[in-house]
Amino acid sequence: MAETTCVAFGEIVDALDSAVIASAVPEHSSIGSVAMVGPEDVQGSTGSTDGVPSADLLLLVGVDDERVAHHWADPTVPRPVGLVTKDDAVARVAQSLQIGVVTIAPAARWDRVLALLADRLDRAAADHGLAVVDPTSADLDLFGLVGLVAEGTGGLVSIEDPTSARVLAYSPSHGEADELRTQTILGRSGPSEYLALLREWGVFDAVRHGGEVIDVPDHPELNMRRRLVVGVTAASGRPLGSIWVQEGAQPLAVGSAQVLLGASAVAARILTREMQAPSTEAQLVQRLFGEHGGIDAASVGAYLRLPVDGRYAVVGLGVGSEASGPNGFGAGSEASGPSRFGAGNDDAMAQIGGALRLEASAFAASSLTAVVGDRAYLLLPDTSVNRLTRWTTALVKRFDGASALRGAVLRGAIVSDVDGLAGVAAARAECDRVLLAAGGQRVTTLAQARTAVLLGEIIGALQGRPDLVDPRLERLRAYDEEHAGSLVASLRAYLAALGNVRDAARALDIHTNTLRYRLERAQQITGLRLDDPQDRLLTALQLAITQAGANAGALS
Repeated sequence: MAETTCVAFGEIVDALDSAVIASAVPEHSSIGSVAMVGPEDVQGSTGSTDGVPSADLLLLVGVDDERVAHHWADPTVPRPVGLVTKDDAVARVAQSLQIGVVTIAPAARWDRVLALLADRLDRAAADHGLAVVDPTSADLDLFGLVGLVAEGTGGLVSIEDPTSARVLAYSPSHGEADELRTQTILGRSGPSEYLALLREWGVFDAVRHGGEVIDVPDHPELNMRRRLVVGVTAASGRPLGSIWVQEGAQPLAVGSAQVLLGASAVAARILTREMQAPSTEAQLVQRLFGEHGGIDAASVGAYLRLPVDGRYAVVGLGVGSEASGPNGFGAGSEASGPSRFGAGNDDAMAQIGGALRLEASAFAASSLTAVVGDRAYLLLPDTSVNRLTRWTTALVKRFDGASALRGAVLRGAIVSDVDGLAGVAAARAECDRVLLAAGGQRVTTLAQARTAVLLGEIIGALQGRPDLVDPRLERLRAYDEEHAGSLVASLRAYLAALGNVRDAARALDIHTNTLRYRLERAQQITGLRLDDPQDRLLTALQLAITQAGANAGALS
């Protein structure tokens, strides 16, 4: 996270808006960090802090009152400023322990809650004085715009993404939100009957085209109030989102439609600017991982408030096919080159980048996430290989079936025990090497993949040297081609079986005598001696180079 600015606990409650059912906020309390905690983190043993992030505000996902009571019963155990829960029993325990607590609606999505609070902290310095924000200022953001529109219309304002699946910014509801606004802020769909009416009235079609303010009448039977909506579109006509204004206790102000038209133009500039230019923090994090020429570790540590000399782990994530064979002498191996993780996956990684950031933040509040092309990189303050492997394995599987991946899967590489921020860029490079050499495992560490990494890179280097191609194996391939033979395949299986004729014959589904004949014939044609260790090593390398080239051609 960027420079931490504490926010009053009460403002955090306000940010959750209609998701809040009840709250007990300590006086003069403030929040500077937030993290998600699961049952596996809070083991219930008094005095143990393993797994519990040191954040001011903890979101308790599935953590019951017994675990909360046991964990924080010891006064020597550090207590957070506040807890967020959906469980009334947990809320009562928190109050008895003098910990602030916010109880939210059971329908609220935890990922949405975490995103709202993280965003609130990120924009803490700009969250005040919305009524006097200059609408012509280049620094105006969506929340500043929402404040201006709320002031100009007297209504409850929200800005949604193009799919209407996510609220990008909204004004306080003050208890006046109807069911559609409440469910949207909770991260859920509104009432199906009302959404069907909006479609029937052509509201969504009009919003996609933009340029027109739609006046949607109230619907008392469904407890829906009147609202105005306008689409936000780019200069090219591409939909960027929409602005909705719900009428509250008082009628909307005269001229509200004109306010919305102006807000649509301003929102288009803001959203276009955000899409085209990453934030200062995003650029800084990318530099930390070695992009854009890198950056001084001390500067990054000071800005991001991370220990310069701390111990870290870097997790690299790439998009690959479900079936990936390991590299190996003589065995079928995939190309250990960039064709497996190509530029075509840039969009996929960009789409899931936000979700990866939430997952990493839930694992460790001080984590950093950077999406660079078709890869994502996570910096985590945890060097436990076993814990990282378990978590990363669960993470990549969580995205199985994600539409953005189009049938592909995530694969992970872990480099642990990184010595300080200065070593992060080098660790990222090691992750790339592991991902390119990844075998059948979805997640692997640098230590586990070292042989595959080096072998893949040796094979890659030899592929570019035609003068190092053994002509004897070329003769063998030519023989197979002319006689529809299987001498190369037989030789490959024999080497993969470490010279065990019975195992190799079983793999080829042929008789052992047939294999012996083929091996003898291969030696006659090539002049190679399979009882010579150097001949076997050279043959295995040559076959691996050929197989890598064939796989690269098939994947390109």
